[in-house]
Amino acid sequence: MNDVQVVGSHNSFKAPIPAAVMAKLRAADSKLADGLDYYHVSLAAQLEAGVRQLELDIFADPQGGRYAEPKGEALARAAGERTGFDREAMRKPGFKVFHIPDVDYLSTCATLVRCLGEVDRWSRAHPDHLPIMITINAADTPSNRSGIASPLPLDDAGLLDALDAEIRSVLPGKRLITPDDVRGTAATLRDAVRTRGWPALSAARGRIYILLDVRPAVSDAYRAGHPSLAGRAMFGWYADDQPESAVQIVQDPLVDGDRIRAWVSGGIIVRTRTDANTREARARDYSKAEAALASGAQAVSTDYYPGAPDPLGTGFVVTLPDGAMARCSPVRVNQGCALRP
Repeated sequence: MNDVQVVGSHNSFKAPIPAAVMAKLRAADSKLADGLDYYHVSLAAQLEAGVRQLELDIFADPQGGRYAEPKGEALARAAGERTGFDREAMRKPGFKVFHIPDVDYLSTCATLVRCLGEVDRWSRAHPDHLPIMITINAADTPSNRSGIASPLPLDDAGLLDALDAEIRSVLPGKRLITPDDVRGTAATLRDAVRTRGWPALSAARGRIYILLDVRPAVSDAYRAGHPSLAGRAMFGWYADDQPESAVQIVQDPLVDGDRIRAWVSGGIIVRTRTDANTREARARDYSKAEAALASGAQAVSTDYYPGAPDPLGTGFVVTLPDGAMARCSPVRVNQGCALRP
């Protein structure tokens, strides 16, 4: 499964920011507003378009209601906008999915359970698909921006156990490829991916694997009592020399292309980006995308896959060569490979 390269999406859940909120944001911080001026179709529509890596931003809300009254929604309502904000879902306990409290608070799937359920339904209807990577990102520290609610910190064993439980409630049993599956009888997860390797593609088709992308204190809490992530639902992002190291996240392949290639060659799965904050789209600059593809990173993440909304009207679209959304790794697989998505 690590011999494959696919196109993914960044902040895959993101819905448009209401016009009234965007206008206020642009007046206060035009650079931030420019960077947030993108959004996506539904997760199922992305999967139909060939996207095989998704990203979800989560916020812990164990009591419910913590994010049920965003300031941006009040502003949008005052301007007469109908946003589709699902207040009832936000009032219930559980992990919520959106980008920035009070500002970029709308999502195509308001809760983690709802997002995973949408992916699971699509997956079950297409049981031969390439494995889907889901990156779960948690910005769980205060932003220190005025008017933005502070999230609950996730470096708490109870919250992380609850996160695993929510994931398994939607993706039970063999629906998930877990660290236990990959480690097998190896001494550590790191040893397993560098020696025996990842599961065969035939065993991974129709399944999903999840990577927890968080600050180090949360990563450490997630592995505490779970050496090599034993019993955990997700892989983590750990330094190269750690026993839990199996996946890496790299933000800029122009800077770290050589490191990515070395990791991929050594058995590590890497997710990188082809564009960020609308900069490349505005400039129609494909240099980062070309570096990402050449690096061999298994997931190359973009805001501009085929069929993605184009609010800037630039026509910027990222695919693999010849318009493909998946191919055999240019680093790990020699010529002559054929791949069904």
